[in-house]
Amino acid sequence: MVAQILLIEDEIKIAQFLELDLSDEGYQVGIAYDGVTGLEAAQTTQPDLVILDWNLPDLNGLEVCRHLRSVGNNAPIIFISAISSRENHIAGLKAGANDFMVKPFNTEELLAKITTHLQPA
Repeated sequence: MVAQILLIEDEIKIAQFLELDLSDEGYQVGIAYDGVTGLEAAQTTQPDLVILDWNLPDLNGLEVCRHLRSVGNNAPIIFISAISSRENHIAGLKAGANDFMVKPFNTEELLAKITTHLQPA
């Protein structure tokens, strides 16, 4: 079974770059460019993993993460953010995220984290 990843990222070039890398690794990728569309996509597609930008239009990543967890969505969430503050990292984890990466990030490291988070418990 092919894992489905939902990428919620407002920077089009980053989203396209990640979509290409993830597709090359065999993942099925859906993209949303803002928080509201990302929430809708998560509810309709039930992804196996979510890659979530911190700074998004409409709803920020923290709000999206909290909402996903409040409705029982347990898919692993990996935050990606240009903001490297410890406070944001901790806030993201407390909101229910499983991991946090700072932009610019190493794609190989992201792929390794995805593989780890998609392992059966």
